[in-house]
Amino acid sequence: MKKIIIGLVLALGALSVASAAAPSASAWESPARPKKTETVTFKVSMHCRNCVNKIQENIAFEKGVKDLKISLENKTVTITYIPTKTTPEALEAAIRKLGYSVELVDAPQLGR
Repeated sequence: MKKIIIGLVLALGALSVASAAAPSASAWESPARPKKTETVTFKVSMHCRNCVNKIQENIAFEKGVKDLKISLENKTVTITYIPTKTTPEALEAAIRKLGYSVELVDAPQLGR
């Protein structure tokens, strides 16, 4: 009985050493390429810091949004996004839904 238990322990130990030494499947995969982004700028009818906060809190979490820059002075919202996840039209609609008028200032520009 002791010989069987010792044999099983040795066999399990050998299997664990062999599996630790073998490269995982992810080691053979190519590294993930960064997703391409585009940037769009809108003129927005915001007039105070609360407007900026409202847009920041809501648009930053829209699907595909990677970066958001808001200028109260210029009344612009510049959004960097992943084009496979959202569109300028969807982003414009999201800002309109917050109660602001929106005008496209700068068409999408290819990012990274």
